[in-house]
Amino acid sequence: MHITDEPGTLNVRQFGAVGDGVADDTDPIQRALDSHAPTVYIPPGTYVIHRALLIHSGTRLHADPAATIRLADDAGRDVDLFLLTNRNRLEGDRHITIEGGRWDGNCAHNARVSEADRPGYTGVAINLVHVRDLTVRGLTVVNPDSFSIRLGEVEDFLVEDITLDHPISRPNQDGVHVGGLSQRGVIRRITAVTPNTPNDDMVALNADDDVERVLNLGMKRGFIRDILVEEIVAPDAYTFLRLLSVDALIDNITVRDVRGGCRMYAVNLNNWRFPPGVGNIHHVRLERFRVCKSDPHNTLPLIDVALWAEDVVVRDFLRDDATTSPAPTLLVRNSHANRLLLDDGAGARAIATKEGEEFSFAGERIARLELNPSGGA
Repeated sequence: MHITDEPGTLNVRQFGAVGDGVADDTDPIQRALDSHAPTVYIPPGTYVIHRALLIHSGTRLHADPAATIRLADDAGRDVDLFLLTNRNRLEGDRHITIEGGRWDGNCAHNARVSEADRPGYTGVAINLVHVRDLTVRGLTVVNPDSFSIRLGEVEDFLVEDITLDHPISRPNQDGVHVGGLSQRGVIRRITAVTPNTPNDDMVALNADDDVERVLNLGMKRGFIRDILVEEIVAPDAYTFLRLLSVDALIDNITVRDVRGGCRMYAVNLNNWRFPPGVGNIHHVRLERFRVCKSDPHNTLPLIDVALWAEDVVVRDFLRDDATTSPAPTLLVRNSHANRLLLDDGAGARAIATKEGEEFSFAGERIARLELNPSGGA
């Protein structure tokens, strides 16, 4: 049964949407969303919007794979401007599903404002904040000026089968960016299809971001916990995974089945602009990585640990560029005394560092690594 035959489905064409790539389709699509129909359908076509589309609690928005929702030229003038966001970000929304379509941020004609000019357009394409029971699946994000999908204060969420198509590179072009006060989520099957995509983190779990920066306006600091990330693929990502914490807890994170090339890091636990050694990261599992440096001249480690992290286990991490890239596989430099158990396939060895001492490993395989096991060395 086609979605248009499902009971309670309304087509945005019924509300006057044209989809010809010229007409302003903002109001017709918004009227469809405001109808409180259980399902709103966007058929094939190119729909130009000039303001953020607002989705209500209890709504399923389903766009045809041949539907493009594109931000109009020069529409990015407001801090509340996104391609799509939830209606009640202050009090919260529940039971929202977003499926399908190509969501085009049109960054060539919509640049975020400078830090000096905030508040203003953040460059974020899809923004979902303070939502419980959220599903985002089966869609493509094209040319955002910053994050493709930004989540904050989300609970019980699923983001899956997302394609990142960024032929125009911009700084801070994260794929799926998760901010504070978020828990119980699954992020899976995220695939980049263009060079230099994404031009920052494929998946970022940032509990203590700088929420005053333009691209983080509207986000909060706070815990991130109980997250599964799996099946992440890119030929030329900047970084596959970022975890950032200063004081806020990051806990119970599993990341597995990561494949492809990265210009900078496979796993980034660095301190950014904060002092080395801060962080509150616990119970992280990194499993089944098959990665390499897509920039052979980049010498940064594939796994960089400059934050305090406890009970981190890496299993079955394999790089296929160890003979051609000078970058270490692992660097621990968090200014703490660390306990490590490293097995590169040739045998396990225990390593204890002194406070401030760095540990570097350049082998092509980590069969198993335990960093600061919670039960002791």
